[in-house]
Amino acid sequence: SLSFFSRGFLPRLQLHHHFDERGLGFLALGIAKASQQSVAVITTSGTAVANLYSAVIEAAQTGVPLLILSADRPPRLHDCGANQAINQQGIFADFPRHSLYLPPPSLDYPVDRMLQQVSTAIKSIDDGLGGVCQINCMYDEPLYPDSNTIDFTDYLASIYRWRDSDRPFSSRPDRQAKSTDQRSITPWTAFIKQPGVIVVGALPDHTTAAAVKALGQRLGWPLLVDIQSQLQTDPDCLGLTDQLLCDQQTRIELDKSRQLLQFGTRLVSKRLQNWVDQQPWQQFWLVHPGDTALAPGHNCSTFVGADIQGWCQQRLNELTATAASATSNGHKRSQPPLSHQLQHRHAQLCSQLQQQLSVDTAISGSTPACVSTATLTPANQPELTELSAAYQLLQHTPASGWLLAGNSLSIRLLDLVGTPRTDAGLPQIYANRGASGIDGLVSTAIGLGLGHCSAKTHPGTLLLGDYSLLYDLNALALLRDHSQPLVIVVFNNDGGGIFRMLPVADEELRQRHYQRPHGLTFEHACLMFGIDYHQPRSLAEFIGTLHNAHAASGSCLIEISADARTTEQQIKALTAGINNQ
Repeated sequence: SLSFFSRGFLPRLQLHHHFDERGLGFLALGIAKASQQSVAVITTSGTAVANLYSAVIEAAQTGVPLLILSADRPPRLHDCGANQAINQQGIFADFPRHSLYLPPPSLDYPVDRMLQQVSTAIKSIDDGLGGVCQINCMYDEPLYPDSNTIDFTDYLASIYRWRDSDRPFSSRPDRQAKSTDQRSITPWTAFIKQPGVIVVGALPDHTTAAAVKALGQRLGWPLLVDIQSQLQTDPDCLGLTDQLLCDQQTRIELDKSRQLLQFGTRLVSKRLQNWVDQQPWQQFWLVHPGDTALAPGHNCSTFVGADIQGWCQQRLNELTATAASATSNGHKRSQPPLSHQLQHRHAQLCSQLQQQLSVDTAISGSTPACVSTATLTPANQPELTELSAAYQLLQHTPASGWLLAGNSLSIRLLDLVGTPRTDAGLPQIYANRGASGIDGLVSTAIGLGLGHCSAKTHPGTLLLGDYSLLYDLNALALLRDHSQPLVIVVFNNDGGGIFRMLPVADEELRQRHYQRPHGLTFEHACLMFGIDYHQPRSLAEFIGTLHNAHAASGSCLIEISADARTTEQQIKALTAGINNQ
């Protein structure tokens, strides 16, 4: 069987199993995302290791700490027909931060030397940067338990004292002890004298988001936020960036900014990313806890590799000290006012979306234990579409929970319709945007649930497309083994509906080579895996089903049947003619 051990919430290592190595890797990825602790994955040799590649890429790209313990056969069994033996040297290319290839077990290999190597390898992903570490372990034969015992007392004598302690075998300097942003402290006062704007990409949690917002408000700079920022529904932030950048007057106002301060990376909106890439910034500072400036436009002037929350707090402290000094000297530095025009236009767009996509029901802003869909029949009910369902999903997912946004069209829809909620809350938003793959999303969501540990406090929700679900369908089997419930919402537009947004004039070519309709639904898949299945026919019914699902103790799948052409038209209508309103 395939297993991995996670450490973080439990005092002892916890073991989980999955029969699919690809799903296993993403399950571990989800636990590591939620717990912010490294997770180890154990597989057998051969193609079992290769199946981890997708998860390895995602973890490497996003700094999620993942430890791969891959079984291997010794070199003498390679290229000779030995079973399950392939050359695993460099199998993951340069995606791991550290790769360690251990020799076959031998009493001639000192145990303290081995532990020193293993400790160094693991520390490579436990220093705040995260990423992947592979430890490749060679064995002549699998390790089967039997009645034969071997006395290793003398061999292990040198590590007994360490084994009985709770400290790591070796240590290295804490990355956070280094001032990674010393070069940026001196020009900070000059940087903020010019009009600026803040762009916020993926942030790890609400606490970090609050620190970013506090700095933005102190500076008086508008915050353009991504769905991954944890600020998308904050009324003080500008979340509808696609629509704002299509508005001529708003664009003129934003283009006045000379300085750009960006937190986090991997923006969902292509329009926002293009604006960041193409503006003639005087200075563009990028802050995120990695070791590389992730700026697709290659126009970043200053990269600060630091913890975002700590960095923002330092800047706030400096601003407070500067203001106090100026006041004591008889000078008062006025904060630049936040553009009322930007806020007003954003509020207008939010109001328009609310009018178009809202259902005036008795459950708005509440989370009842059980909702009867018979009571949710307003006179002017919007149509159930991918866009209206995405809007309502953000409005009604419990603020104490979390939401994994699937790639392709799902996360883009959420980014397009994220507006302030009536309860001023927002669930923790997760996404696999390292390589934006559609694989392993169900497994990742189940891992997030395991990482959060408390189903009652953190009900989990996954939004994904039909192809993404088909790609990870056997992960539904994991739900039988774990008590943390998961609400899966799948938008079934019969293929790759996002490809309708491509400029492909030939409809037959688009259908055959891009969208690839499959004609499948998921009711019988749920029956096979023992998952509750729902297929609401109206927007009000979807809201009621969603509330009941979050209040239930088990997992379920809610399938939204959608027309990709309707979604295409609605997306284009959000920006087409916006300047005439």
